[in-house]
Amino acid sequence: MSNPRGNHRLPLNGITDYEWEPDLATLPVAGRHFTEIVFFHRSSRTLILTDLIENFEVERLDSCVARVLTLVGGVRHPDGQMPRDMRLLFALPSNRNDLRLAVEKMIGWDPERVILAHGRWYGTEGAAELRRAFRWLIRQA
Repeated sequence: MSNPRGNHRLPLNGITDYEWEPDLATLPVAGRHFTEIVFFHRSSRTLILTDLIENFEVERLDSCVARVLTLVGGVRHPDGQMPRDMRLLFALPSNRNDLRLAVEKMIGWDPERVILAHGRWYGTEGAAELRRAFRWLIRQA
């Protein structure tokens, strides 16, 4: 598929058959109204997430509103997790099971690092941080 400028685009709707697959694993994680794409860089053992885990450092937040929202959302360092409102998008048993399978796959990759789009990322013990951040989901298995 290409756009009018001639640049090629590839929809991210599967987990294999991408030209970067030997170096970068791709995992779509589908929620009720969205899909997050997770990447795992194999050689550096680095997992890349956008919204599945947020880990804000309170001292870096200038706004009192942001401080309250990160507290209510359960997304404060050192115990960053999936935001509580986002968990609602996985409330249906089928969605929750799909999320659990995706988290188990991420843990199985045994990442050393987990890079986050929001907040402090984890430079070591990535698989352990995933187990901690998703303990609410894994223990319900």
